[in-house]
Amino acid sequence: MPNARTRSAVLVLFSSAILVGFGMIANHYFDLAATISVYLFITLAIADKAGFVEASIVSVVAFLCLEYYFASPFWSFRVYRVEDWIALIAFEGVSLIVSRLSYRARLHQRALEKQNIEQQALYELCRDILLLDWKQSPQRQLCMLVKRSFPLRGVALWNSYEDALSFIGEAPNAEETVKAIYFNERNYDDPTNSASFRVLYFGTRAIGALMLYGHSVDIVCVNSIASIVAMGIERTRSLTLEMNVEAERHSEELRSALLDGLAHAFKTPLSTITLASSGLLAQQRFDARQARLLELINREAARLSQLTTRLLKTSHLELSRFVLREHVVDVQDLLQGTLDDCALLSAQKHVNVCIASDVTSMRCDPQLISLALVQIIDNATKYGSQEASVDISAQKGESAIVFRIHNEGSYIPFLERSKVFTRFYRSPSVEHRAVGTGLGLAIAKKAVAAHDGRILIESDIQLGTTFVVSIPASTEGNK
Repeated sequence: MPNARTRSAVLVLFSSAILVGFGMIANHYFDLAATISVYLFITLAIADKAGFVEASIVSVVAFLCLEYYFASPFWSFRVYRVEDWIALIAFEGVSLIVSRLSYRARLHQRALEKQNIEQQALYELCRDILLLDWKQSPQRQLCMLVKRSFPLRGVALWNSYEDALSFIGEAPNAEETVKAIYFNERNYDDPTNSASFRVLYFGTRAIGALMLYGHSVDIVCVNSIASIVAMGIERTRSLTLEMNVEAERHSEELRSALLDGLAHAFKTPLSTITLASSGLLAQQRFDARQARLLELINREAARLSQLTTRLLKTSHLELSRFVLREHVVDVQDLLQGTLDDCALLSAQKHVNVCIASDVTSMRCDPQLISLALVQIIDNATKYGSQEASVDISAQKGESAIVFRIHNEGSYIPFLERSKVFTRFYRSPSVEHRAVGTGLGLAIAKKAVAAHDGRILIESDIQLGTTFVVSIPASTEGNK
């Protein structure tokens, strides 16, 4: 600003000197009408280069020079002729009007140039945001991009997702200020320090706050910067979540492949061990101690064989990889087959089965439904109290067959009722009470979901836990 004022003052003094010098020399050669055009040109040039105030001063000097050097009587500020007065007044009026118009045009041109520069900077900011490193926190990267793209002294950015603040350059009291702006959800401009504070929104949700300090950017551009920064934060967060989900999916595929391979690898030797131990037991040539050991080997080999069978079925329980083989089955036969499959698991438990009289048959894939019920009964026998029984019932709902598997002595907190269906998840409250893989309920949920059914959990500390399995009374073809 001081340099601009000095330049304007020099231009006014220089042009005034030219006006006076031209009047002293040219008054013998030009008349008033001819000189007006020259003085008007000089005045307009000053209006274009310096401004309206400077042009107004020069126009007054030009008016006095015209009156002194070119209006009769010469070398005097007195004017006798009416036409000279009209010419001088017309010159001054035209000079002021045209200078004002020229100054406005100049300001408009500067505004357009500034707007073009800001639009180019906004475009570059949008382009650079696409290249953000999603592996790092976006705050500092965004601050650097804004500071590089726009004329300002400092930038501060607070990200509510990570509760983290970053700043570049000057940012006095940044943390307190941007957090106050965020929690109050009020934008603020401080003309004294040329600072602007904006709440960052994604849709209608506030996700952070931005501080621009010592800038010369207009309000519209400030709002645009805030919107772009908000989109940058949300885009980085969405990309991070997407990559994490993709990584988790690949990890799940690798684990499934590993389990599938291990199950196949164990299946043959387990079958051989089971066959060999059964053959030895059938010979009845051993004493009581040796017979108990053989029975233990046979029982544990059978249990491991069942586990590998489940793992093999689990690896094919992706909806895109299998076809439901539905047909009408007898519900009593289905439950009896299920209990036979988990006979080893429920050998030490009393199981009560109750089938409503109006439940006789259902359409389903019996292998999958049996697999799901086995997993739930397995959980009921492992985590229920030792002396309590397991109650299984089948009832007819409005449009579904409802199986209820209840056991006493176990409790699942409300916040964990959705987590227990996640693969490999085991509740911290029961993970040391019984051995397990964390796969059973995930298998059950996928098997039931394949029939468009649902699994719900009802759990009470005093009454125990009930798994409610609903299978639609009729399902549509193959999935």
